[in-house]
Amino acid sequence: MDIFKHLFNFAENFNIMAKQLHTLDVKERILSVARELFIKDGYNSVSVRDIAAASDTNIAHINYYFQSKHHLFEIIFEDAFDILVKRVFAILRSDMPIFELIEAWINAYYELLAEYPQIPIFILNEINRNSEQLVEKIKNRIPKEIFYHLSSRLEEEYRKGTIKETSAVDLGLNIISLSVFPFTFGKFVMKISDISVAEYHAFLKQHKHYVIRFVLDALKP
Repeated sequence: MDIFKHLFNFAENFNIMAKQLHTLDVKERILSVARELFIKDGYNSVSVRDIAAASDTNIAHINYYFQSKHHLFEIIFEDAFDILVKRVFAILRSDMPIFELIEAWINAYYELLAEYPQIPIFILNEINRNSEQLVEKIKNRIPKEIFYHLSSRLEEEYRKGTIKETSAVDLGLNIISLSVFPFTFGKFVMKISDISVAEYHAFLKQHKHYVIRFVLDALKP
């Protein structure tokens, strides 16, 4: 009897583990496929049905695990945004020479936004849809000390004569604007310029170097 009891318990535990693994597999497949489709086609062009078909699941699975397409994208956005914030903060907190730091800062935006080009569009949509919630998300991820640290670093470099007198807010806004705008209006630029996605990506690689030179030249005394 004990043998049968052990076998029954083993089978029951095995079934529980199999269900858990299946759940993880389904959720990860949906997330992985949704991320690829959002990056390739854009949020508005991708439907829940597209995600279900590409991930070999169904609409009920997506609604069960993620409630909606918007919530699914929000999870993907937050993961990508966290990666970007951590990468930028690591750069801004480093003690590398100031011009190398700024170059690495700009590179971080161009590299990650090339992988997640929907981040800027999502932020703009959230500003219109629920700006207070977005503000709280960003404030929770971006501590004020990073601005104080950057301000101190810029003041130190100004006193040494390395750069012109520059505020952290001005520099930050310039770098973010120059780095984010090409991705925010990428599709629009491709249409009016009549160029392909591959051609535009090649252009962005060149444009990144132009932005780096532009910012560094503006800072030099």
